[in-house]
Amino acid sequence: MKSSFVHVHLVALRYFGETVRTGSIRQAAEQLNVVPSAVSRQILKLEDQLQCKLFDRMAEGVRLTAAGEVLYHYILRLERDLNSAISQIDDLKGLRRGHVRIACEDGIGRDFLPGILAAFHAEFPRVTYTVEIASSREILHQVAEGLTDIGMAMAPPTRPDVTIAAQMEMPVGIIAHPDNPIAARREVRLADLADQHLIQAEDGIGGDTGYGAHLRASQPDTRLIETNAPDVITNFVESGLGVGIRTPVGVLASLASGRIRFLPLVDPQIKLPALSIFAKPQRTLPVSGAVLQERLKAALPDFRAHVDEVAGLDTDDRSTRRA
Repeated sequence: MKSSFVHVHLVALRYFGETVRTGSIRQAAEQLNVVPSAVSRQILKLEDQLQCKLFDRMAEGVRLTAAGEVLYHYILRLERDLNSAISQIDDLKGLRRGHVRIACEDGIGRDFLPGILAAFHAEFPRVTYTVEIASSREILHQVAEGLTDIGMAMAPPTRPDVTIAAQMEMPVGIIAHPDNPIAARREVRLADLADQHLIQAEDGIGGDTGYGAHLRASQPDTRLIETNAPDVITNFVESGLGVGIRTPVGVLASLASGRIRFLPLVDPQIKLPALSIFAKPQRTLPVSGAVLQERLKAALPDFRAHVDEVAGLDTDDRSTRRA
């Protein structure tokens, strides 16, 4: 059924709303800087279109009818929505200063975030940021409590009060010094690490891809160094102390320079970690945060392609392949 309201103009609604607020057509005309007959015509037009009276005319002014009350409440909602839209457009145009709070893991902050923030800053130079590097559990806590606008982590534990806004699987494998004989391989299995010195993060640090429990059960003496700082793993591997298991995210510069090599793990029991962007359900982000979140989500596929390229993986040699 076609609504009779479809042809109502904003001018008529504005004149109607001002008449309600002032209580008379004459005072509304003064506020609008028009003649009273112009206000009367717009109100009569509304009444004709809606086929009902909006005001009871009295000597001291006007009083809303039941239909007029319904329309006026609609106008109040419309004004609020319009003001909100204008505010958001102002934010997008850079007319207001926005601030985005981001919590992410160290590797994501090093390899994924900078390029996107640089492009975003060029477009919206008045937006500022807080970037906190934290563990995956702390990131999820901050998202759930509304302490951060955007959370990003690699294969974190799940929480019912946090939703995944977007995610992209990343390759997982070992990083090794180029002089380590294992670096000459194209791919490895966990069994191939039996004679390697393994440098790994403590339990609960970084993403859980399922390899920790398997290694503890099958090769309890493999580990040489365990650390609560995943970034240190790369330094130890570069010094030739051993090999580490991780994704290339966070070590792309070392891979590109040739200081370390990446070999994908192809064991079927290994889950691929996903670079995940998190949101709090039913929470409306500030405009700058919402727009940045969409840019981050859209950038995931290209970032995965970049990771594969730097890690030396092609379409036939990706870690998504399972032997």
